[in-house]
Amino acid sequence: MTHGNATTGSSLLSPSAVGDINRSRVLQALWDHGPQSRADLARLAGVTRGTIGNIVQSLLEAALLEEGEPRTGQVGKPAVPLWFTEQAGLTPVATLDSSGVQAALVNARGDVLVHEERPFDGAELDVDTTRCAVLDALAAVAGAARTAPIGVGIAVPGVYDPAARAVLGSTPVPALVGDWLPSAVEDALGLPVVVENDSRVQALGEKWFGDGRGLRTFASLQTGHGLGVGMVIDGQVFRGGNAHAAEFGHTCVVVDGDLCVCGLRGCWETIATLRWLRAQARASGLPRPRSVTGARLAEHAATDGAARRLLERYADHLAVGIANLQQVFAPETVILHGDAAAGGELLRGLIEDRTRTRVFPGNADEVDVRISTLGARAGLVGAAALVFSEHFALTA
Repeated sequence: MTHGNATTGSSLLSPSAVGDINRSRVLQALWDHGPQSRADLARLAGVTRGTIGNIVQSLLEAALLEEGEPRTGQVGKPAVPLWFTEQAGLTPVATLDSSGVQAALVNARGDVLVHEERPFDGAELDVDTTRCAVLDALAAVAGAARTAPIGVGIAVPGVYDPAARAVLGSTPVPALVGDWLPSAVEDALGLPVVVENDSRVQALGEKWFGDGRGLRTFASLQTGHGLGVGMVIDGQVFRGGNAHAAEFGHTCVVVDGDLCVCGLRGCWETIATLRWLRAQARASGLPRPRSVTGARLAEHAATDGAARRLLERYADHLAVGIANLQQVFAPETVILHGDAAAGGELLRGLIEDRTRTRVFPGNADEVDVRISTLGARAGLVGAAALVFSEHFALTA
């Protein structure tokens, strides 16, 4: 999210406003690029050496930053990297899905300092039970903070309207629908709350702390019981024109295809989720079809021809949607999460190969599919990044 239209070139800006903007640029450069020296921060933030010295000094005094060990092996005076302190930007966060609540206390480095889990069956919960699970998990991690937290970040599996501050729809956890979530957390913890769709949060976590760091355009793909995509385009998380935009899992890939849980037909979700995979496993006569996953198919693919064939079809169906993203947005990288990532190198390679056959030949070599190194942490640190972007007036 972008805060304001002001630039340092505007004559309407006061010196204090310019100082705030410069500080935000320095912090953004750290989150975008990791630990940096004063000279590198000045270059990345577009400020003078004198200005960077003043900004860094104020951040050191506020215990937001600390100096690391000097970098050796270079000509001249060794550069001293700057990075966030362990207690900087403490943020309680929560991610929700059909299986429960994951909560954590995250610092500005992207470290998960404390983790709590409250399992539940999202399809069976009422609002009161859901509220209790969320508040209990968040209170537990917030209570472990040694300094005052700056806010709360929450990732929800569904459509969230930030203007109305309401969840408009959530198939995995229907009880989330409504405007109760942010106000309930604010009342309970006394902290500002930022809520966002889980796929976008995951992409933000990759952008600031994971495989997306340093990339201008990439996609973060979450697969499993549903299918979600978070897109970062030209350095910003893509949100579209309204709350229902950027629902890539519900783009049509099969004309007159199967009915999707959203009510439309032929959505990408209908051919590339565990629901489809398990139905095909049953039709193929594979044992225990209700528990089939990409990981299990990959494990048996070398010795079971039926498992290998189904895995290849699964990869091709995932590749259909990724190829569409490639043709429209040309992401530098597609980062896999969830079931596709659990399928390991075999499934990753199949997805990448099948995607290359579905894009223009001249673009095939540019297709890069990776397994997230953050894994489940991406949603937690991404939820913290939501809060950092609000609190420090940054771009998310």
